[in-house]
Amino acid sequence: MFCPTCGKDNALELKYCASCGTNLEAVSQALSGREEDFFTKMDTGIDQLVARYSEHVFRNAPQAATERRVSRSWQLLGQAIVTSFLDILLFVLMWNVLPLRFLILLVSTPFRLLAQRNEGERPQLQLAHGYKPPALPAPAHGRWLADSVPSVTESTTTHLENPIHTDLHAAPTTDEFK
Repeated sequence: MFCPTCGKDNALELKYCASCGTNLEAVSQALSGREEDFFTKMDTGIDQLVARYSEHVFRNAPQAATERRVSRSWQLLGQAIVTSFLDILLFVLMWNVLPLRFLILLVSTPFRLLAQRNEGERPQLQLAHGYKPPALPAPAHGRWLADSVPSVTESTTTHLENPIHTDLHAAPTTDEFK
């Protein structure tokens, strides 16, 4: 519909001009020469309500409600009936699934909580699928230091008084490690 004030072309479902704000519904009533009575307003309101209800199944339902034709009203009624049947079907389905889910949760929750608590106590080693750690050879006997190794700072002055003269560049022999 063209706005009589500014001349902008507006969509039919708009009540006011998007450019200047003129009441297009009043202009439409003045051009048609008829005034909407109570029943017409109720019929339009009910069509819009039914269209909003049918909108979650039929996407074009609200646009159809703006057309004031009897065939559109019947179409909206049919869409609302189909939507009601789908809602009833979903209600019956959920009425059976929700108690089942409740029972499963009621039984499985203690076991799942215990498993989660046990997983938190011991760290799990996350290895890639198919990964095997390399096999290491057994350590050679006598290559490791004795169990009691003095600390770096322990008796430092004593060790400095008795320096051990060794050749740092010479290769160690097996006698030194025994």
